[in-house]
Amino acid sequence: MEFSNLENAVKQEPSKGIRRWIMVSGAKTMMVLIELDEGSVIPMHNHHNEQIGYVLKGRIEFRTPSGTYTFSEGTAYLLRSNEPHEVRNPGPGKAIVIEVFSPPREDFLKK
Repeated sequence: MEFSNLENAVKQEPSKGIRRWIMVSGAKTMMVLIELDEGSVIPMHNHHNEQIGYVLKGRIEFRTPSGTYTFSEGTAYLLRSNEPHEVRNPGPGKAIVIEVFSPPREDFLKK
């Protein structure tokens, strides 16, 4: 069995206003805690990994080819493999989400 908490998880700051912690990662899935400052943006991208998330605090906005969606605390979401998306925190305040990727994001593990 493996386990982690914020004190011993791998912390990364991929861009200004974005922090992520790799909480646990196995052969087929990875769980990541992501904190986004108000106004921060993760630019449009896609990846072969399915992405399931849950908003713990604040609000996040996804922009996809099918539309723009704003999610608040208590909302779960799914992005399918290779679905283009941009993520931003429209505020107010900080947003915190938990995301699960399958398979694990190799690019996260290499940083």
